[in-house]
Amino acid sequence: MKDKITDSEFREILLRRSNGVIDFPQFLDELSQRGIIEYEIEVATGQATYKGAYSEFKTDSQVNLMISEDFNRNKVLEAITNISLPFLDFLQEIAEAGIITYRVYIKEKKIIYLGIKGEEIEEQLKI
Repeated sequence: MKDKITDSEFREILLRRSNGVIDFPQFLDELSQRGIIEYEIEVATGQATYKGAYSEFKTDSQVNLMISEDFNRNKVLEAITNISLPFLDFLQEIAEAGIITYRVYIKEKKIIYLGIKGEEIEEQLKI
């Protein structure tokens, strides 16, 4: 059994999302319909790993950010609230707040942000 997505279909969905053709809820819906169940973003590089039950797709690195050694919960929450920021600006904000990675659980509609010293913040998506 395989997930219902090819590399070219995956790249097409990413392109449509980055060009603003589809919004975040549509993006998650399209990934979910094709068998992608979660993805993780490495904040320092912006590299994403998308996972299905039987497949995995990685994006290229997009940035080279320094992660703050001081976790700042309030700054993370502020960045999450201001989610309309462009993606790379969002990464910069949470890097400055000490977040090293975050994982999006598509079916559960939640995101777990992980801090530099193991701190966690869970966000329930309102979509």
